[in-house]
Order: sequence, then structure tokens, then C-alpha cells
Amino acid sequence: MSNHQKKSLFFLTIGVFLISVACATSIPFLGTTPENTEVPTLNPLDLEIMIAEAAGTKVAQTLEAIPTNTATPIPTETPLPSPTVIPPTSTPTEVDYPDTGSALEENDEGVTVYTDYEERYKISTPLEWLALRPGEEEYLAAWTLPEAAEPEVLEILQLIEKQDPNVTRLTLWDLRDGHYSNGFVNRMSLAFDTPFDNSDMFLEEYFAATVIDLPKAIPGLLITSANISETSSGMPVALVASEREISTNTEKTFYLYQKQALFKINERFLVISFASTEPFREQVEQEFDAFVDDIALLD
Repeated sequence: MSNHQKKSLFFLTIGVFLISVACATSIPFLGTTPENTEVPTLNPLDLEIMIAEAAGTKVAQTLEAIPTNTATPIPTETPLPSPTVIPPTSTPTEVDYPDTGSALEENDEGVTVYTDYEERYKISTPLEWLALRPGEEEYLAAWTLPEAAEPEVLEILQLIEKQDPNVTRLTLWDLRDGHYSNGFVNRMSLAFDTPFDNSDMFLEEYFAATVIDLPKAIPGLLITSANISETSSGMPVALVASEREISTNTEKTFYLYQKQALFKINERFLVISFASTEPFREQVEQEFDAFVDDIALLD
């Protein structure tokens, strides 16, 4: 079967696929009654292959843009070596970054607002979180913060230095006193994914591919909830929550809780994520939900 035929068949059978996923994973939004039409029976493996092709750049590649490298999955990875502590007056290696086409500014209420002029949306960042764009002035200034002497924070700055600003648009870090320990810092991020040759992919299809691909891409990951909803302003959003056991370079193990909010903006998919450990999970998730709900398209 040619790729064109597979793609065509994929769109004809996506309704049946979504219903089958609903039965297998208890996804709330998918429990709708199908139309009374006959659909050919497909081999589940063939269907998975078609979904993967339609998804193109898998969600696992999007996750690579999210700096969670301080924590390593137990089943397959080796803990990273401890970073060399650099005094807070140190500066990053100079990198020729492209213009990110964005702004990070404080409004009249004292809230820091991120505006993406290229993709035409804005979002207010949570209070007391450090917001950084790769290669921008606030990232360079972060190297002079007192917290930059901490190994966990230093490793964050080193990771951001390697990120592509066209993919990872914004990262946020919870540097409040007592909120980072065991080699892990709670974090949020905004990253874009562009499935190749599938700019017409629906949010529901991308969501379904995410639910299928994430457990395959990350050993030990368990999806705990998945549904499609709307923000308070009416923007469709797909939500996927998961958890997994990880170890840090200090050889301590603990559970990492993650949640993704998937949006389709123009022809790209925006993935807003958070990752947190158990002591701060409830608080960080509440801040994340408010953060996601604030997103708005520019006029």
C-alpha cells in the first residue's frame, strides 16, 4: 500500500480507531456513539503504522526539547555524571541563536507575560517561577543569580544552552526555597512540534498518537489520564497526564509526575508540559492548569 493510500485510509478509519482507543485506555472524550457506517476491519498493527506515519515527528521528539535530562529512566539509561560547579559569575558559551520572535515582559499587575509574535499567542507565566527563553537576555542574566551556584540550577542553564529556540520557545523553573532537591527542579516548558507532511492533522489525531507513542518511547511510563477539553476562552486542548519512576545522578529514585497540554496553533502543535516530584505535585499542577488556561491568541 502506498503512503498516499495509507494516509487516505487513515482519515477514513480514524473514527473507528478513536473508539478502540477509548475502550483500551478509558479516555473520557472518546466515549461517543459512532455513526451508522460500515468501516472495513483493519489489522491493529497496520493501523498503528498508519497513525505513526500520520503523526510524523513523534511526541518523543518533542519531549527531547524539554530539559528533563537531570532525571534518567531506570530501565535503560545510565545516571549522568555530577556537573562541575561554576561560580555564579560565570557566563555561558556564546551561541549564535536565531531571533526568537517573542517578548517576555512584566505587565501593570506585575505578572510576566510571554508573547510569541511568530505563532501569534500570549500566556501569563506563574508567579515566582523563573521564565527563560534560550539565548535571550533573561537567560544570560540567569547565570549571575545566586542560585546558579547550585548544581541542579547550573545543569539547567547548561541544558538550555543547547536548545533550539525554534522548538523550545520558553522554559519555566521553580526555584522557590525548598522546592528543588534530590537533583531535580520542577519545570514547565512550551515547545512546538511540526508533523512532516501533515499540516492538516487534527488535534484529536495528534492526541491519539501521543497516547499510543509515549509509553513506547519512554520505558516505564504510565499514562494516568487523557482527555480533550477547552480552556475558559474556548480553545480546544488535549491533556495527557503520566508518571514514571526515575533516578538522578545522586542515585536516588522517586516518582516523576508529568502533564502535557496539546494545542494546535496555525499549522503546528504547541506542547505545554510540566514535570514535578511528589512533594510539590499538587501545587505545581494547580499552577500549571492556571498557566495553560491563560493562553490566548493575538488579534
